[in-house]
Amino acid sequence: MNDNPFYIVGFMGTGKSTLFSFLKEYGEVIDLDLVIESMTGMEIATYFDRYGESAFRDVESTVLQQVIADYILTGGGVVERSENIRWMRERGTMIHLNLPFDMCWERIKDSARPLVKKGREDVQTLFQRRDRLYRTASVSIDASQPPEDIAKQIIRIKGEKV
Repeated sequence: MNDNPFYIVGFMGTGKSTLFSFLKEYGEVIDLDLVIESMTGMEIATYFDRYGESAFRDVESTVLQQVIADYILTGGGVVERSENIRWMRERGTMIHLNLPFDMCWERIKDSARPLVKKGREDVQTLFQRRDRLYRTASVSIDASQPPEDIAKQIIRIKGEKV
């Protein structure tokens, strides 16, 4: 395993989790949300509802600092805490999956994601706040492309950093 993990960040609906099957042929891949669900024994939406966003972010930060893999697919809100951004930048490479809000909204509007329940306006405000945080990533990739093309770009960039 490479000692320079790639942390894949981006808003809900940018396709982070979809990349799992494309990247697993090229190294170890961890989906942070799946690890959290496994550790807590419940879906993220359930955890969110039961304990709130702050408690979830605590768990997310802890898990982020425990996992080791070539590619770490993060949740959309991992950038909400500056210590998470610092952790990812100091220990690896942040890759931002960049997608305009309208495209994200089309992908997530019918989902059961806890934050989507608040409605389009609130989600757009959240997008605008997080977007500047995602842009602290070392690399930004256009997430409107097919997932296999995004994965190929990530793999190429990883190869250049080895």
